[in-house]
Amino acid sequence: MSRKYDASLYDAQWSKDIPELLMLDEVGPDIFRNRDNQRNAYRALFGGQIVAQALAAADRTAPDRNVHSLHAYFLRAGMDHESIDYRVHRLRDGGRFSTRRVEAWQKEQLILTMDASYRLPVAGFSHYRASPIDFDPEAAMDQATFRALQAEDGQIYGALFGGHYPIDVRLPGKSGFLERNATGKRHYWLRAPGAERIEDPMVQRQILAFLSDYMFAGAPLSQHTVALPGPHLFVASLDHCLWFHRDVRCDDWLLFETDGPNAQDGVNLARGFIYNRVGELVASMAQEALQYPVDPTV
Repeated sequence: MSRKYDASLYDAQWSKDIPELLMLDEVGPDIFRNRDNQRNAYRALFGGQIVAQALAAADRTAPDRNVHSLHAYFLRAGMDHESIDYRVHRLRDGGRFSTRRVEAWQKEQLILTMDASYRLPVAGFSHYRASPIDFDPEAAMDQATFRALQAEDGQIYGALFGGHYPIDVRLPGKSGFLERNATGKRHYWLRAPGAERIEDPMVQRQILAFLSDYMFAGAPLSQHTVALPGPHLFVASLDHCLWFHRDVRCDDWLLFETDGPNAQDGVNLARGFIYNRVGELVASMAQEALQYPVDPTV
């Protein structure tokens, strides 16, 4: 299976909302099978989908506790035409904490492992790091505007914003996306319209896991090149970590504040904070990805 960038994959509108993508069927004791897939521009499955579905499977085995962290490793590229079996292992159920390990299998190949930790809340201290960025998605560029803009290399990279994903996006400008940014920092706003009908906080966290992988890996690229998927890059996520701090509503805009503190030997590190409209820190995240320049003519 080719892993080269293919912009034509963004031409068709995706027909499933994120809550539909999270629907799993129990096919055995603690084994859950997905119904639908979402691929990316490199002819592989979107990593956010696999992480979110793995979390949905783990959640089914810990219904009375809240997930507070997950750590996932991507082992192989997923295939969009094959279903995924999520096998949940109940590592621990203690008085306050539960731990789950999820293995994602496709055609007898392991494509992801994920550990998730759950807890019961206790009374304690409360504070959070405030964001230095004004929360103003309504004044930012929408997808239609951004997809028509030319990048610093003269190319158009707007396919990512054509509605292929069931995600609404707002961007502050070209810097860090279509133009290099020497700081390695960039921010954007995301929301999932399909989350509006979801009242379950557990499912809202699953949707946040889906959103957390969208555009995140581009932060460390922003110092070096156009930091969007394109024929000039090979990009593949290696691991993904997410810490849930507070309940979240994903149908309203969320601010993603990200940076890329390190790039070396083709492996780049991204970090991020996610804020809601009232300025609360709802989640933190980190990811390593395999990222390097390629010759699009080869």
